[in-house]
Amino acid sequence: MIDFKRHAPRPAAPDITPLLDVVFILLIFFVVSAVFTAKGVDIELPQAETARAVTGKSMEIELKEDGSILCDAAPVTLHDLTHLLRNTIDRPLPLQPDHILLKSAPGARVERFVRIVDLVRKAGFNNLIIATNTRPNQDGEADR
Repeated sequence: MIDFKRHAPRPAAPDITPLLDVVFILLIFFVVSAVFTAKGVDIELPQAETARAVTGKSMEIELKEDGSILCDAAPVTLHDLTHLLRNTIDRPLPLQPDHILLKSAPGARVERFVRIVDLVRKAGFNNLIIATNTRPNQDGEADR
């Protein structure tokens, strides 16, 4: 016997394999580009014999020779820095940095340096660390 009933065609499902390929390629692109943008700005630090390595999470404040300030590699003014420090101290303790790391170029003005130290202390931080390089030995190489 012949079946004359019409059968409804099954709806066609789109092939999502190319879409998944594009999503994974974009994911790889953003992961790789995030690694390259995470690098900070290199700055020549003053030297000290008592320098030691710092571990843990930190908020980095950099003072350039021209007086410009960077906070975690982003340019800020003294006014902006004040607000950033206040917002940071208001965070819950686990979200606060372990220490504030102040990097100053050797030719930076002392007045600006002292102003930043004062802002950090006024915000309520007592974990300020001043970054330095180790002092070179007789051969001109830095001690490790």
